[in-house]
Amino acid sequence: MDSTSPPQHLLRHNRRELITLAFGAGVLALLNFSGMLPFLLEGKAAWIVAGLVLLGGVVVLLSQQVANQAELLAEALGEPYGTLVLTLSVIVIELSLIGSTMLAGEKNPTLARDSMFSVLMIALTGITGLCMTLTSWLSKQRLGSDGYLSEEDLSGPNMAGSMVFYNLISTMSVLVLIIPNFSTDTAEGNFSLPINVVLTVVSVGVYSIFLANQMGPYRCFFMDPSDRFTQQDGDISGSAVIHRPWQATGLLLLSLAVVVLIAESMGLMIERGVNELNLPASLGGVLVAMLILMPEVLNAIRATRRGQLQRALNTLFGSVLATISLTVPAVLVIGEITGTKVILGLEPAAMVLLTLTLFLLRPHPKVLGSEGLMLLVVFLFWLVLELI
Repeated sequence: MDSTSPPQHLLRHNRRELITLAFGAGVLALLNFSGMLPFLLEGKAAWIVAGLVLLGGVVVLLSQQVANQAELLAEALGEPYGTLVLTLSVIVIELSLIGSTMLAGEKNPTLARDSMFSVLMIALTGITGLCMTLTSWLSKQRLGSDGYLSEEDLSGPNMAGSMVFYNLISTMSVLVLIIPNFSTDTAEGNFSLPINVVLTVVSVGVYSIFLANQMGPYRCFFMDPSDRFTQQDGDISGSAVIHRPWQATGLLLLSLAVVVLIAESMGLMIERGVNELNLPASLGGVLVAMLILMPEVLNAIRATRRGQLQRALNTLFGSVLATISLTVPAVLVIGEITGTKVILGLEPAAMVLLTLTLFLLRPHPKVLGSEGLMLLVVFLFWLVLELI
């Protein structure tokens, strides 16, 4: 019998995680209580860039820890509950970043739109393309004796769950980011208050129904076949976190809290740096999206390397759907409270890229690799357009 007390048990099994958490908390304290943040915000562009690089490294380190703990919970809880923990955690980061910038920063009417669109393009083209390409490469490692791939050698997603994600993401993306440009309700790419109320209700309602189905009768649609068979057989041994899920939950929440608070400061620095260097305003949204998605990027790539493509897609597609369905109502409410105009409609070139992305994202029963490559091409083209 293990007679170790709970605090000693926690220290023994989570020493590295606690050191990482303490380091992040120390950086956060230094940033807010030593006058460093005002110094950076009032300093030259070089100091802002240096501060963003250093803080970005801290965020990556903590995001890795968030992803690790979310993965442990995923093993303990099974799909799709595990990835839902990570998805909702990342949405907290996103809402904190955008909300704090809208409340404390300059009135940027396109900040939420640029951040959401950047999340979509990074997750749906860059990371999904990378995961599909990696899945194809792993399939090639299983060549038959004749040196050719057979259909059995190819990996693929759970088609039922992928179609659910695709239909919801396509519908909500068009309603939120394209339709406002064609509305006669206002002169710019947004809606009047009554239509915004309808959009808010629809967004929250659709996501609520999706969650109820994903965690209820349609749960098996969002599981890899191997995971489903394993859970049906009751074989969930081998994960020590099953016996101490509270430790993984506590470390995830504490690490996430530090990431959120550091990311809020970085949001202000990003906005200041973009203005100071006369960079495109949309670049701020790209950087915010990269911060937001860091835990999910790490989690998705790790799942893909283990051959769990559906878990990776659950992470990425779930994040995109939550971004559209939960961020939009939040920013619309903040905009009404603060009197900030919120523009949702994309620019013409961005609308075309979004349409092309949704076309390429159509689910296929087997991953061939070409779809991932084309998604990466779209991501590269979008990134170049954002930087010039």
